[in-house]
Amino acid sequence: MIGYLEGTVLAKHEDSVLLRTTGGVGYQVHVPVPLMAELQAADASLRLYVVTVVRDNELALYGFDGLDAKALFELLVKASGVGPKLAMAFLSAFQPAEVRAAIVKQDIALLTTIPGVGRKTATRLCLELGDRLSRHPALAPEWRSGRGDLISALTNLGFPEKDVGLVVRQLSEEGLPFSDQLKKALGLLGRR
Repeated sequence: MIGYLEGTVLAKHEDSVLLRTTGGVGYQVHVPVPLMAELQAADASLRLYVVTVVRDNELALYGFDGLDAKALFELLVKASGVGPKLAMAFLSAFQPAEVRAAIVKQDIALLTTIPGVGRKTATRLCLELGDRLSRHPALAPEWRSGRGDLISALTNLGFPEKDVGLVVRQLSEEGLPFSDQLKKALGLLGRR
């Protein structure tokens, strides 16, 4: 499996680049639109973190300029109904942090602005990946930093993570101090 490529851009296509590496081997690598826009001319030097996707009739490479985008792409393609092209559309439309925040906050309106993403797909994506992104420190540090103590306290009390995630998202938008958030969260979880 190819995980990293470095070389010279020989040609730019609509959604991919032809990258010549040491030894004269050229790789066709799909890249997000913002990265494609940064490449002004051929013969530019380029370093990519690569995800190799093998399907029944296809072997494709998807390249990113950072490990953050690569990790998010790999997570997105694991969601049901999201293939590599749709995952690339997410990373072409928004920065990785914006995609994570939209999924964690369940911002269906923002997610459906991406071509090919309807309400059902956006909702399913939030349900499948929201909790995972909110717990994963490398993928959502800004989300965890303010809510980690509250999530930990509630899950240690035995409340299901799914319910805790919904309540904590709701409370954090109100900007209450920790003790007030804990009291209010216990009240809300007690009613479930």
